[in-house]
Amino acid sequence: MKKTEIVFNPFRLISPKLDTEASRLAQLLEVPPKEVTCLEEGLLMMTGKLLKLSGLIRKGLILPDPEKLKECDRLAKEIHDEEKGLTGDLVCNPRETTGDLLKIVVLFPGHLERVGDFLESILNVVRIKARQGVPFSDKAMAEIGELFDLFTEMLVDFRDVLLTRNRALLEKILEQADRVGELATEFLLSHEDRLLEGFCSPFASSLFLDILDSLKHAAIHLRQMSEALLKITVTHESPS
Repeated sequence: MKKTEIVFNPFRLISPKLDTEASRLAQLLEVPPKEVTCLEEGLLMMTGKLLKLSGLIRKGLILPDPEKLKECDRLAKEIHDEEKGLTGDLVCNPRETTGDLLKIVVLFPGHLERVGDFLESILNVVRIKARQGVPFSDKAMAEIGELFDLFTEMLVDFRDVLLTRNRALLEKILEQADRVGELATEFLLSHEDRLLEGFCSPFASSLFLDILDSLKHAAIHLRQMSEALLKITVTHESPS
């Protein structure tokens, strides 16, 4: 019988504060990057801020709020700053984590930063759409909403994986990433029909495609981290 819980936590080899920091996850969202001192705390904080950034961007596509967009800029900058701090700490001070394990975990802050990069691309779409009054059809907005729902679920599940190391949840994230790719392709095809039938302007088309591509590639980075954690799990899992 396969175990459903990951019995090996690579992050605990970096610093043993996961359970303590998890209890104050809400407060981590307001912690300046320079005050984060361990990998698990930083990854939890980055994922939490990505969730908040994603939610604000989605709302901005419907009704842009200048103050909320400024908050998006702040979150994006903090995500960039945190990646530099965490990656630099891993490279310069690997502690007990070396070799193949370090090669895996050292990439995690960068993967999360890339998720933020793709969300920033959508943030740029929000600003262009608002500034130039570019309309999206109800169908296009519904498709974007469905894709954002699934992507948000992936982010929540990945955050939970950092806390629980649950193997079934990791496998679910891989399935979600596949589904994001399938939906992006499906929505691309329906978008092409709208464009050919004259229901979508070429300018709105480029913005819509940017959103599809950004969410699809952001999901790929979550998938890559989850695949890496699954490999670690299989390697260290003892037979039951």
